[in-house]
Amino acid sequence: MDKLIFSPALAVHVGCGFLLVAIGLLPILTRKGSRLHRGSGRVFVALMSVLLAAAWVMTALHFSAYFAALSATASITLFSGTRVLRRKRPDLDPRQRANALDWAATLGLLTIGAWILLLVAQGRTGNKATVSAALVYACFTYGGWDLWRFIRPTAWPFSPNLWTYEHLVKMLSAYGAVISAFSGNFLTFPPPPWSQLWPTLLFQPMAVIWIAVLAARQRRRALSPA
Repeated sequence: MDKLIFSPALAVHVGCGFLLVAIGLLPILTRKGSRLHRGSGRVFVALMSVLLAAAWVMTALHFSAYFAALSATASITLFSGTRVLRRKRPDLDPRQRANALDWAATLGLLTIGAWILLLVAQGRTGNKATVSAALVYACFTYGGWDLWRFIRPTAWPFSPNLWTYEHLVKMLSAYGAVISAFSGNFLTFPPPPWSQLWPTLLFQPMAVIWIAVLAARQRRRALSPA
């Protein structure tokens, strides 16, 4: 019975992964807010959702701490990076604050992360302990940030543009998870764990630099005469 479910889930997972490696570049490279950016972003989210659904099915059938940690981190960044588009201005509209779905998804994924970290501490993750722990800490970072934003949606460091930065960082991280899995399976020349960690080392600094550029542009616009 497992094979009847696992094999199709694996085929779907791998197929979506190959598509996402290419399609994920479109929202990054296209003009933000353009029709192509929004359309390719929706396709990315749809394919990523299918990929993650297949990943959780496979994890339930044949558990792997590393795979579960990667799925949890990718899930929380994709979910939160998408949901933040509905929470742009919580200062103006109370309906744009976190609801039960946001709380349930975030707390559920953090619980999975805590369980995986316990397995790492007990030495039950084999040769994937380093990568699994790094992924869990990333999950905790995003989840902890979101809980703070849920509790105090208009507190520091809130600004009218904060949702832009959150969306950028989280969606880049979701794409980074795709590249990490792809690299770990197909790019064998970097030694482990670097074959899985290099996308994080690339995309996180990229996100920081990108945010700094966007923030500088916003300041210039605010200071320029009308």
